Amino acid sequence: MKTESAPAKIKIAFTQLMQQNTFDKITVAAIVKAAGINRGTFYLHYEDKYALVEILAADLLSAIQQIVHDNPGSQSEILTPTGTHSLLTYLYGERQLLRGLLFSGADLQFQYKLKLILLENVQVKPHGLPEIYAKEMIVAHFMSVILLWLQRDCQEPIDQIATLLQTGTMSDDWHALYHHN
Repeated sequence: MKTESAPAKIKIAFTQLMQQNTFDKITVAAIVKAAGINRGTFYLHYEDKYALVEILAADLLSAIQQIVHDNPGSQSEILTPTGTHSLLTYLYGERQLLRGLLFSGADLQFQYKLKLILLENVQVKPHGLPEIYAKEMIVAHFMSVILLWLQRDCQEPIDQIATLLQTGTMSDDWHALYHHN
């Protein structure tokens, strides 16, 4: 049986610790104890806990960016339905780490960086709204649903959230909510 690498053990330990504490309360000593490694091994891979967070966040964002890039949606969509499902499946698999990064104070820029990835990918069709605001509205909806889902520890099935995200695009019905004629 193959043993886990030190970075994998550190990621698991750090993720578990973030479920119990805010980032500022987590120490390298606690991480290495939970990972079952020594401090020297930790420092071979990471300068400190901030470098650990930076690398973990960069890995997540890179994977998310790849999914988004590989599955561009059509007009007023961030992703194809398949891409939305792929993204949610990935987020579900990393939900504990994501919850820690987003809600424990570990990476205050993570949500902003995620938003930028989504904004770069969304295409809008003219609805009488300035493009910058239309994109912001689409991404804000997408992000708010995902963040709430993660806050609720992904209680709803992926298919249900995917449907919610796909129907929340800038459809004519959705657009009509903002413009009462």
